[in-house]
Amino acid sequence: MSKFLCDIVTPEKELFSEEINFVVVPGSEGEIGLLAQHAPTVSTLKMGEIRLKMEADSETESYLVNGGYVEAIGTKVVVLASRAEKVGNTDIAEVKAKKAEAEAKLSKVEEEDSRAAFYREEVAWYTFMETLLQRKQ
Repeated sequence: MSKFLCDIVTPEKELFSEEINFVVVPGSEGEIGLLAQHAPTVSTLKMGEIRLKMEADSETESYLVNGGYVEAIGTKVVVLASRAEKVGNTDIAEVKAKKAEAEAKLSKVEEEDSRAAFYREEVAWYTFMETLLQRKQ
């Protein structure tokens, strides 16, 4: 199986840049699986899990993203994420504490539009991360 370069980048830093065999990203219209030499593709991303396969027989490495874009051209895939974190770098107790803190802050936000935005950015993020970590255990 041919390999290709995959980069995962946020506004703060480059999180991942390695050759891999396969990647699945959470496209806004559904999951997109990409192999080397995939037809040129550009898509928006929704909150979800990016799954990377380094070798055909290796375990999957996961990243949580909170929206962004993916571009696949020839032998390169670039994920530009507004927020991303490697699943497994954080323990579940820390995620639960951050989720509880976000929920407490949410209760103090008064404007409805601001509440919805805060929920999407913080509470939903930690809820999704908690779910992924529980699934990986």
